[in-house]
Amino acid sequence: MSKRYFRPAFIPSLVTVAMLAVLFSLGAWQLSRSKEKKALIDTYQYAAEGQAVSINDVMLDWEPWRFRKLEISGRYDNDHQILLENQIHNGKPGFFVLTPFTINNGKTTVLVNRGWTARLEQHNDIPNIMINSEIDEIIGLVNSPPSVGMRMGTLDQSPIGWPKLIPYIDMAWVQLQLGTQVEPWILLLDAGQEEGYVREWKPVVRVTPEKHKGYAFQWFSLAVALIILFIVVSMKVEEETQDSEEEE
Repeated sequence: MSKRYFRPAFIPSLVTVAMLAVLFSLGAWQLSRSKEKKALIDTYQYAAEGQAVSINDVMLDWEPWRFRKLEISGRYDNDHQILLENQIHNGKPGFFVLTPFTINNGKTTVLVNRGWTARLEQHNDIPNIMINSEIDEIIGLVNSPPSVGMRMGTLDQSPIGWPKLIPYIDMAWVQLQLGTQVEPWILLLDAGQEEGYVREWKPVVRVTPEKHKGYAFQWFSLAVALIILFIVVSMKVEEETQDSEEEE
């Protein structure tokens, strides 16, 4: 007759506990990232649908007003525009068109993202981004400048030759080139405004909340599978002998 006993060995137990700690931590981290992404999307939707904020509040501290609608008066600086390279839309390469907009009687400049435009067939050709109409009032969403990953290449340091083609945004460089006070945030031009290009503004979320939940499920599933495997491997079978006597 045989019986099964749960007798885990010390080293396998130690390794299993360590692996479970890692797997559960990864699963919890993915759930946390899912909540963060969901909160970012909800914040954008709520803020974009709210009332316009005051330029004075934004200039005082812009971060609490991210994604909020803002209306400003001034004028575009047609002669000093910037093309942010390597921007992809529907699989096609192009640029973000960044145009300075001067306010406060020319004392302060806000960088306006007028949207995405495709790169021309000839790589060195620059699209026509001149503003043809007189605009003194615009509406858009307050946002941080496009994030910088690896800073590949150098920014043009020459004060001549516009528009500038740049691989990434450096607001200090922009201020140096324009020779005026530039706000540290940018304005995403509203889709209903004139003199704009493709504008499908939304938070940059490379991994959706749903995908993060899917990844969390995978990590937790691996943890459960490891527990089951550990239990199966730790079960020992022992044979029992029983002496029996027959009485006549």
